[in-house]
Amino acid sequence: MSGARKFGLIVFGAILVVLFAGIAVAQGISKPTVPSGDIIYVEDVPNDRGNITEDDYNRAFAQTWKRGGLQTAPKEGDAQYDQVREAAINDLLDQAWLTGEAAEMGVTATDREIDSELQTIKQDQFPTPKAFQDFLKTSGFTQEEVRQRVELQVLSRKIQDEIMNSITEVPDTEIESFYETSKDSFTTPESRDIRLIVTDNEANAQKAISQLGEDPTDEEFAQVAKKLSVHASKTEGGNTVATEGAFPDPAGAEIMSAEVGTLEGPIEAGSQFYVFRVTKVTPEETKPIEEVRDQIRQQLLPTIQQQAMSDFVADYNAKWTSRTFCTDDYTVARCDNFESDGRLEIADPKCYEAGAGKNPDLACPAPIALPKPMAPGGNSSASGLLGQTQNLPQRPVQPADANPDEAGAAGGQIDLSQLGGAAGQ
Repeated sequence: MSGARKFGLIVFGAILVVLFAGIAVAQGISKPTVPSGDIIYVEDVPNDRGNITEDDYNRAFAQTWKRGGLQTAPKEGDAQYDQVREAAINDLLDQAWLTGEAAEMGVTATDREIDSELQTIKQDQFPTPKAFQDFLKTSGFTQEEVRQRVELQVLSRKIQDEIMNSITEVPDTEIESFYETSKDSFTTPESRDIRLIVTDNEANAQKAISQLGEDPTDEEFAQVAKKLSVHASKTEGGNTVATEGAFPDPAGAEIMSAEVGTLEGPIEAGSQFYVFRVTKVTPEETKPIEEVRDQIRQQLLPTIQQQAMSDFVADYNAKWTSRTFCTDDYTVARCDNFESDGRLEIADPKCYEAGAGKNPDLACPAPIALPKPMAPGGNSSASGLLGQTQNLPQRPVQPADANPDEAGAAGGQIDLSQLGGAAGQ
C-alpha cells in the first residue's frame, strides 16, 4: 500500500465510532431550519464549522472517492455513488460534531501538538517530502485541510483520555460481587503427594506389592518403582502429585480418598494397575478477598472505563444527532430530521413483500442494518454501527494465564480516534 493510501487510513478515517441510539432526541416543538446557503446545519459548533455548504460537500465528495481508490468520480446511479455520497456527508458531520464536542468539553489542541502529530505521521507514512506532496496532489487535500484533520485526531485522543482518566476507582460492591461469583478463580484445589507405581499387568502389580512389604521405606519404594513402574514418576522415586481427575477412576477416586501412610493397591483402572501411598494432603484453599482485592480492582477497572466510554459515545451520538438538520437532498441517518420506514436501501423491494422468506432466489439482508465497507479502497471506517466490541474480563488473570503483555490487554480498549463517522452506513 502506498504512503498516501496509508495516510488516508490513519488521518482521514472516520473521527468517531458512532453507536447509533436509533432515535432523535426531542428538542421542543420547533426545529431550527437550515440557514440559507447551507445544506446542513449543526447547532452549537463554533467558528461556523456547523454550517456546511454545498461547496463543502462537493469538496468532501471528491476527496472521498479519491481516497477510496476510484479512478473517476462516480455518477448518480453508479454502484458506488450512494456510498461515496453518504461517506462524504458523514465525514463533514464528523468534523462538525467533534469540533463542537471538544469546545463544550474545553479540550483544545495547541499548534505544537498538531505540528508534532503531523511530523510523526509524515515520518511514519512518507519516505520523502515529495511523497507527501504527491499525496496532496492525488488526494485533493490542501495543507490546511491536512492540518485540520490532524487537529481532530489530537482532540479525539484528548477526549478519550479525559473520559478514561476520569474513572480511577472500582466500587467495593463490584469487587465483592465479582469475588463471590468467581471464587473458583481464587481457589487452589486439594492436592496429594503420593508414591506411585503403575504397571501394565496385574502380575507386576502383585510383584510390586510383594517387594514393597507392609511398610516400605522411601528408598525401597523408589527401587521397586524404578524396576516395575511404567509411570513417568519412576525416575523421581515414584514421587508425584495427585489432584481431582488427574488419574482415571477408580484409581483416581481411591487416591483422593485414601488415608495418609497406607499402602494401597493394586487397583485396576483401564488397562493398568495402580499401587500407591499418600504421603501428604494439602487441603483446598480459597484466598480471602483482602488478598485479591487489588488484583480484582486492576482487572475490573478497564471494564468500568470502557462502560464510561460507551455511555459517553451513546450520549454524544444522541446529542449531536438532535442538533443536526439537513436539507432533503443531503439527509442521512445522523440528521435529526431523518425519517425511515425501517426498510434498508440495499434490500430488494421484494424482500418486504408477503412470502419473501420462502423465495430461495431472494437474498435479503438482516432486519438490522449491519456494518458494511466504504467505497472500494476502504479508507474510511466501516465502523461499529450497532455497538462496540469489548473484550470484557471474565476473571482476574492468574500468573499462569498469560504473559504480562497479554494480561495487560485483557480489558480491551475503545479507540476514540475512530469514534464517529458511520461512513457508508
